[in-house]
Amino acid sequence: MFKPIAAFLTFFLLEFSATAQSFTSGADLSYVNTILDKGGVYRDASGAITDPYKLFADNGAMMVRMRLWHTPQNITDKCGNPIEANDLDDVVLGFQRAKARGMKLMLAIHYGDYFNDPDKQKMPAAWMGLSHLTLIDSVYTYTLAVMNRLKHENVVPDIVAIGNETTWGFIDETATTQGWSWPDDADKFNAGFDAVDDFNSANGQQVKKALHFTQSTALWLVGLFKAQQVTNYDILGFSFYPMWADISTMEELGSLVQQLKTVSGKEIMVFETGAPWTLQNSDTYGNFMNNYGNFSYPVSAQGQKDFLYDLAETVHDNEGSGIIYWEPAWITSTLCDAWGKGSSYENVGFFDFTDNNTPLPAFDFFGYCRYLAVESQPSGTGSISIIPNPVKSHCTVQGLDQPAQICITDSQGRFLFRDVTKDSSVDLSNLPDGVYFMTISLEGKPITRRIVKLND
Repeated sequence: MFKPIAAFLTFFLLEFSATAQSFTSGADLSYVNTILDKGGVYRDASGAITDPYKLFADNGAMMVRMRLWHTPQNITDKCGNPIEANDLDDVVLGFQRAKARGMKLMLAIHYGDYFNDPDKQKMPAAWMGLSHLTLIDSVYTYTLAVMNRLKHENVVPDIVAIGNETTWGFIDETATTQGWSWPDDADKFNAGFDAVDDFNSANGQQVKKALHFTQSTALWLVGLFKAQQVTNYDILGFSFYPMWADISTMEELGSLVQQLKTVSGKEIMVFETGAPWTLQNSDTYGNFMNNYGNFSYPVSAQGQKDFLYDLAETVHDNEGSGIIYWEPAWITSTLCDAWGKGSSYENVGFFDFTDNNTPLPAFDFFGYCRYLAVESQPSGTGSISIIPNPVKSHCTVQGLDQPAQICITDSQGRFLFRDVTKDSSVDLSNLPDGVYFMTISLEGKPITRRIVKLND
């Protein structure tokens, strides 16, 4: 009895794979190599020890992001040793492991020896004291050398971000940013872009160039960068962490994505996000993210998953190009960073440390993003909605102007049934409580909507 269902699923997925585009879901796995070296253990759903790269790929992650620090050995960790993670050798190893599992690659160049983010954009020690012209040459030469090394190792990235969360300065001599300095900062960004352009031209590559802001600064910075003639990039990425967001609804986030796309004329992606599933710790290193800020999701495994599904749907429906989750595999180990030993993020990761680091429901996010990865939606699909939702027994697909085939699947992607509807009632009374997906085929293209089934 399962053969017809399997045959339909094969047809369904093959039919829509022809229209698949670059709505990308991925994970920043920058610490994974070091965690493995420091005794960290990852397990699959059965409890068996597994390769984390394989686990992410098998669950549908399409891209791995890794950060690059210039010379992290210049920084001493909390345990009194030089930082080992995220130098170029480590990035090469991570990219090799990710590529072997069929995932795409994204590089985030911090242009510093350690973490650069909105509060700090300190240049590498090797560049301190350089004149502006020599610094620009160093940015160009370093970026090109990195790209050439990655090509030599057969791990050319698909995306390169010039800087990380550059919201108030770039490649400064001081640890705390001192604000923008124009046109000097424009020269720095453009030197990085030029290096990637020259690499592409010399090697027949099409590596995309990206900027990386934060949710609260992105719209302001797009206009500022355009005025300063920093426009030679392909993707505008921003970080969106609900705990620190200055918005409170997904509708506001969707509006931001649309505005950024209109103003910049670029692809828009969420380069970082994170949401807690517990307030507990697995070690003595205190966690730094413990709530959803202005958003109302519960701190639970289901709350984390619901947040990610809503985020994916919002970004996709507003013509964004993808989402990268920051460090979902940062489990506890003997890894030391500059502030502690273990993990300050295990309560935001995708592994249940109360159950031997087995996968959490959040892994389903990657599979859901694959359902959303379609070339385009037919005109007018933004008005299609499921009423009521949550649904107790019957729901109606509103906004259709022609008959359409629907397919109902569960959160694991398993086919349940199909029907043809036009603003008509769909009977879901036989389904148990849970989260489901209705994929509506219009003009040969799918539109996916999430359904919450509640019997009581």
